[in-house]
Amino acid sequence: MAWLAAGFLGLLATSAAEPAKPESVTMTGKVVELTAALKSRAIPADADPVAHQVVLQADDGTVTPLLSDDATRALFQDDRLRNRRTEIKAWRYPGLPYVQVLSFKVEDHGQLRTPEYYCDVCTISVRYPQPCPCCQGPMELRMKPESP
Repeated sequence: MAWLAAGFLGLLATSAAEPAKPESVTMTGKVVELTAALKSRAIPADADPVAHQVVLQADDGTVTPLLSDDATRALFQDDRLRNRRTEIKAWRYPGLPYVQVLSFKVEDHGQLRTPEYYCDVCTISVRYPQPCPCCQGPMELRMKPESP
């Protein structure tokens, strides 16, 4: 009987679904808070559960929620990066409405640029707002100069 149980467990292990392979996508629109996207469509919803969720709202109105991680932390924390034309490179997973952002650029003076938080003292740049990892001083939001 033990061999039967072992065989059944082995069958389960080999038939387990492979993780879904993500699709690479490039999306454009504006990053806004979900509450603002819902309000613009006159959709009533409790604001508290989604208060800090940010989404990419495409020009056609399609809303795509963004996963919160190191790549998107600046979009969640710094409202100066929202409500601007934005280009996002991301992974889209089958069956998941969220995208996992790999990189993003926001419009700055008519050009898409990558934001960074920079310490003039230590000449360190990071992806999201925080004290300087070296001197613990303030870091300034600036747009990374794009190479041609």
